[in-house]
Amino acid sequence: MIKHDLSFIKDEIASFLKSLFKLFVFKKKHHMDLTKKILVLGGYGFGNCGDEAQCNATLKVLTERYPEYQIINLTPNVKYSKEQHPLYTHDFASRTMFFNKNRNCNCYDFNNSNIKKTVFLIKSLIIILNAYFVRADLATIFINARVAKLLYELKEASILYFCGGGYLTGDTCSRLWDGFLLCILAKIFKLPVVMSGQTIGIWNNAFNRFVAAFAFREVNSITVRDKEYSLNDLEKIGIKGVNHFYTHDDALFCDMSDEKQTQLKNYVTINFHYWGMAKQDKQIYIDKINQIINSLLENNDFEILFIPMKKTDKDSYLDYIKKYPNSRLHCFEYDYDFKKIRRAISDSKFCITMKHHPIIFAMGENVPTISLVFSKYYLHKNVGALAQYNQQKYSVNLEDDNFLQQFNTLFTELKSNREDVIKVISDAKIDLTRRKEKFLTIVDEILKVNN
Repeated sequence: MIKHDLSFIKDEIASFLKSLFKLFVFKKKHHMDLTKKILVLGGYGFGNCGDEAQCNATLKVLTERYPEYQIINLTPNVKYSKEQHPLYTHDFASRTMFFNKNRNCNCYDFNNSNIKKTVFLIKSLIIILNAYFVRADLATIFINARVAKLLYELKEASILYFCGGGYLTGDTCSRLWDGFLLCILAKIFKLPVVMSGQTIGIWNNAFNRFVAAFAFREVNSITVRDKEYSLNDLEKIGIKGVNHFYTHDDALFCDMSDEKQTQLKNYVTINFHYWGMAKQDKQIYIDKINQIINSLLENNDFEILFIPMKKTDKDSYLDYIKKYPNSRLHCFEYDYDFKKIRRAISDSKFCITMKHHPIIFAMGENVPTISLVFSKYYLHKNVGALAQYNQQKYSVNLEDDNFLQQFNTLFTELKSNREDVIKVISDAKIDLTRRKEKFLTIVDEILKVNN
């Protein structure tokens, strides 16, 4: 284990040695790019079609609203992002440029490795030091060309735009720390920062709370995708104000395929998965899911369509179907294009999901939904999302002893009041649209002031 943790340090030492010749600080010649730029970053680039829907909808809105700006999408996987979003410009994100994410040796995926965490923090301090050099047009030291390139991009940009998602939380720690660093760098360059449609918080420890308070305090606007949880966590670290409010998930109004995606006519879409579960818990949860599905099949004439949001979700469905075969169970087969999965959800009668983005697609298409929750992280994301559409009661905690009774009661209620529920969802989206326009008006003013 120790050998594995230390393997990435060779690259860091090599980079350090290569930079020694630049120890004498001198004026650095750099061609100033006068193109007006908006830098966009988020939690996408990993094959999750919900995250790609957020990315695509954001790039589309910004491109249409600010045609005089070059919109640059910062992604950890440029090749993949070009395939998913071919109409837009892509470059590598900080997790790749600064910390070698997606390379064999990196200090980004630190998980529980204290050694990698320490290297991450040391590298961050070196990057911060060099940001001051870049700001003064001085030579950089102890960093390679990749790192310097992104620092100059940040220096020359007009705004840094955090696309929505659930990556700025204590449960996604490396992404949270990456966000801290970028906000600190933005302060150095006096670069305005906005955050759109975030699930943010769940700090988990005092260090995260301290750095979040320092790094996020001067963000120009933070909008979140739940009414209560994220704003409460921000308030706990002293961050609140008129420019911090809830809007909606950035994927709410993303595009949808015009073509039907399944021959099924009377079906319920279901998503469950293994992500975030301990190995010993997987069988417990799959048995609980089986009780819910059995109840659906016995008491209704619906077909069941399992909807994977990324390739690893499919493993849970294959395990389930193998253990509990039934001719009314189907797995949606597709190329993980968010427009197709949104259409499949749109044509379903109801949606039942552990993951967050099926909720968003369902709400966008007025499909009544029940969330399945098994941790604080999903309570924060899923129940918070449902609350925006006044649907927060339609959530089942799988850790409760009476989870099946909860589900049956809520599903019966949804069936009986389906049209009324759809009206409530539809009305809520009108207010959320106004709130998103309020946020974009703040962006308008920032760009007007800075240009």
